[in-house]
Amino acid sequence: FHTPNIGLRVAGPVLLQGSPVLVDDIAKIGMASAPLDWSYKTPSFVSYPLLIGNRRIAVMNFTDKATGGSFEKSDLDLLQAIAPQIAVAIDRTRLKDQAGQYKQLSVTDPLTGLLNRRYMDPRLAEELKRSKRHGFPLALLLLDIDDFKSYNDTFGHPAGDSALRKVAEVLKASLRGVDVAARWGGEEFAILLPNTKTDEAFLIAERIRVEVETAEMPKRRITVSIGIATESPEIDTSGELIQAADFALYEAKNRGRNTVCIFDVASGSIDSTP
Repeated sequence: FHTPNIGLRVAGPVLLQGSPVLVDDIAKIGMASAPLDWSYKTPSFVSYPLLIGNRRIAVMNFTDKATGGSFEKSDLDLLQAIAPQIAVAIDRTRLKDQAGQYKQLSVTDPLTGLLNRRYMDPRLAEELKRSKRHGFPLALLLLDIDDFKSYNDTFGHPAGDSALRKVAEVLKASLRGVDVAARWGGEEFAILLPNTKTDEAFLIAERIRVEVETAEMPKRRITVSIGIATESPEIDTSGELIQAADFALYEAKNRGRNTVCIFDVASGSIDSTP
């Protein structure tokens, strides 16, 4: 099957006019109307439009008939019988693909290319349930760019956008295949680390912190503060896990920024080492 660009020698007019073309010998129509780069075994071809009502879906082009002869009216009759089903199948496939693209766009942050909170919220709840059901560890990191408002005010929003994209690049390069990074909002990012213990989460967070600190930025280097919380018996909901990570992030800011802090829900303590 071939979906033509309007204007091709045969397929374009067939699509525009909605009428099939059957040529038993290409020599009879002259090369001005023939398909480009004719290199087939037989001189006969059929170009058949696929329509749904008045909508033009695609064009089917056929050459090299299996019997070696020319296409005939009986071949058009066969195509007429099956073309509607083919058109519907192609149209449904396109609609399904478009729906998938729209869904992907709805959960993707357009600036950074990361997932967004609309995706992360239900995914976090799902991973927490799985963690509790199977006894797997789970960690959540909340990351915030330090003094980002000042960066934006000083260098302008285009520079700020570039910095956000750079942080997103660091996250993509630093995380494992099972990890999930999302733009949480503004200059804040969330990183979900399935099957990850506290000490492992700290090493990942510290690696991210160092990578951001040393990354080349459009105007000046930036730093990030990161808060970590892990699944524990005291945490029942994803909201509580988010709150715990937020507590740790708040403390990382209080400790001078460019810091990683961990909130231990069981003891209520916050530390900067695992």
